[in-house]
Amino acid sequence: MGEIRHLSSTEFSKGRHLERIVAAARADAGFWLMVKEREMERQAIGAEVDREGDGEDAIDKSAPARLTPTITELADDLVSRMFGTCPPEVLVIIQQALLDAARVELSAVR
Repeated sequence: MGEIRHLSSTEFSKGRHLERIVAAARADAGFWLMVKEREMERQAIGAEVDREGDGEDAIDKSAPARLTPTITELADDLVSRMFGTCPPEVLVIIQQALLDAARVELSAVR
């Protein structure tokens, strides 16, 4: 039987797991391209929302319908490959870290 792995909230907060996860995402060119596409789409939706005046919540509502696989699915896949299961509250932090890293990289290109 295979080893059951799990990334707990306490392990995550103690270690350098977030940096490892972002580095692993960047090391996989295809995966990183998808993360950057999600960030670019998120920025485009944000600009659209700003023009229409719908507010920040509209970004989160419209993004999942337009992006496949979602950033949640991408982050969950990456973390599962690295650590096994991951609590939802940690997954949210990982998603944001991936998007933030992609945003920094994209802004450096401009």
